[in-house]
Amino acid sequence: MKKKCSILLNLFIGLASFGAWLFMAVLSFDNGSLSSNGFSSLKYFTVLSNLFNGAVSLIYAGWLISGKEITSRRRSWKLIAVSAVGLTFTTVLFFLGPFYGYRAMLLGSNLWMHLILPVVSILSYLLLERDCRIPFRATLCAVVPTVFYEIGYLDNIALHGIGTWPDTNDFYGFLLWGNAVGAVFASSMLIATWLIAVLLRRLGSNRS
Repeated sequence: MKKKCSILLNLFIGLASFGAWLFMAVLSFDNGSLSSNGFSSLKYFTVLSNLFNGAVSLIYAGWLISGKEITSRRRSWKLIAVSAVGLTFTTVLFFLGPFYGYRAMLLGSNLWMHLILPVVSILSYLLLERDCRIPFRATLCAVVPTVFYEIGYLDNIALHGIGTWPDTNDFYGFLLWGNAVGAVFASSMLIATWLIAVLLRRLGSNRS
């Protein structure tokens, strides 16, 4: 029963993740703050983290359906993906929500990518996917997507400038109070990602 539920939830997460992105990218309904139509929506960590998590969820469901063994390496991919959307969720909860307003952050596709899919992914990982223990070094690998995103984000600002609202390249406002504060924000995101991964690994360990 647990395996079937895991398969269904991972299929749901995968399909809903790509569906939410297509809804944002193709349709022009109000999706709240920090959303864009077309491929420009791929500039947001929210979108990229959910698409990555969705892809990993579909692959994970495929492994379960085919009866392949869920090794520690394969489950580590789930930890990395869930940590990414976990960062999205916590950033909205503690930073973007107060800054932009929670209503603006939970409209349309944002409701799915900022809240529903991250929460479902975390619960699925903790309750249904205790296939094997994950080595501690996997928590460091979980930081890699955030590192690459921050490099791309800051590199784009270095090349094209910050710009002015609403056409700013610093759409997350990390440099709003200067480079020093921006460095603190960037470092905080890396530490938060790692702590989320450590917590998920701890709570999702198979102790049976």
